[in-house]
Amino acid sequence: MNDAFFKIRSYKQPLRALMYEKLIWAHLFGIHAKYDRAAGGAVASEFSYHKNGSTRTILGVIGFLVIVEGIAIDVFVATHSARLAIALGIVHAFMLLYAVALIRASSQRPVLVTPDGVLVRISLLFCAWLPFASIEKVILIEREVERKNTPNTLWCAVGDQPNVCIQMSNAVDAVLPLGIIRRPTTLYFYIDTPSEFVVAVENLLSPS
Repeated sequence: MNDAFFKIRSYKQPLRALMYEKLIWAHLFGIHAKYDRAAGGAVASEFSYHKNGSTRTILGVIGFLVIVEGIAIDVFVATHSARLAIALGIVHAFMLLYAVALIRASSQRPVLVTPDGVLVRISLLFCAWLPFASIEKVILIEREVERKNTPNTLWCAVGDQPNVCIQMSNAVDAVLPLGIIRRPTTLYFYIDTPSEFVVAVENLLSPS
């Protein structure tokens, strides 16, 4: 799967962090591939998570808090050190740009179902390629579940209860912010149309 964010896993950690910063700017200014293609040029089916969910709201609130807190802190610090206030102002500006990039990426990076597997992408926060050969089951979650914090579980729902769970037969690489790598066997995430997503995956897992 041709996904620049996922491909950064092939670099060592310092380079992964730099590549992640590059992707932030790419999505901030809309310099990204709108469509990803599977092997052979097949167009992937797209499933959004930002239309009915709380992802963009949560990220927007974070951006707003960065502005309010940044102004308050900068005004306070400016009374003691103008240079420090300028430095903090620059940091807060970058934090705000990061929040904007995350909001934009939430619509630019849908979850993809391809003939070969599922590419789980949640903004620039999570990215994992799940080949069908390693998927054991896809589960539609219809009630609230308790958050699981275990090394082999990745909770990708941002501000929402997950409504889809995919269990793998073996661990897969998942790329997190700054290029941090996790290797989960179970992923929980939110999809705007979970029933359609589960059907699409099951049809490819067990073709008629």
